[in-house]
Amino acid sequence: MVDSFKLRLNSLDPTFIFSVVFTILLSVGITWLMISYLFSEIIQGILYPYSIYPIIVSSTAEILMIPGSIVLWLGSFIGVFDILSKLFKKPIYEKVKMKLGQAVGVMLVVSIVTLITNYVTWQIAARANGYTQCATGSKLLVGSKTSSVWSKEEYLCYDYDVDRLLPTGTHEQVLAVAEYLKKD
Repeated sequence: MVDSFKLRLNSLDPTFIFSVVFTILLSVGITWLMISYLFSEIIQGILYPYSIYPIIVSSTAEILMIPGSIVLWLGSFIGVFDILSKLFKKPIYEKVKMKLGQAVGVMLVVSIVTLITNYVTWQIAARANGYTQCATGSKLLVGSKTSSVWSKEEYLCYDYDVDRLLPTGTHEQVLAVAEYLKKD
């Protein structure tokens, strides 16, 4: 029994083990980043259409961070259960691995549905609250493929000072634009 366990332990691919450990560390890092910073950005982004800010930013990528991090954690667990399955040869590890694989598929579907639902409802809410999307020829967030700027006043889309205050579209920058426009 001990010899066969040693053989199974020695037969594990070190690169795969390193990949699993790296994925777990990456999952921890992304979770920490989301809790400390991105979660509030995501919530602010969802609530923007209902705000009173003169300029708001729609970011399609941020809404995928939560399901994306869940998929990353599930992938980490699949790797752990794969190692456990190879070491201990218990059928329960294979069953758990299969269920986790199914959960990844479900989360990918949830991600797509979330992305489409957020995109459609966000735009409807923004228009209903007096915002219009800045045209592609505007100055704001030029080159961004995942973010768009919405404004209550069209002239703000072409304002150089607003462009200077809103280089990447973070919530702090949206607040800075609102504060700047209050002073005028």
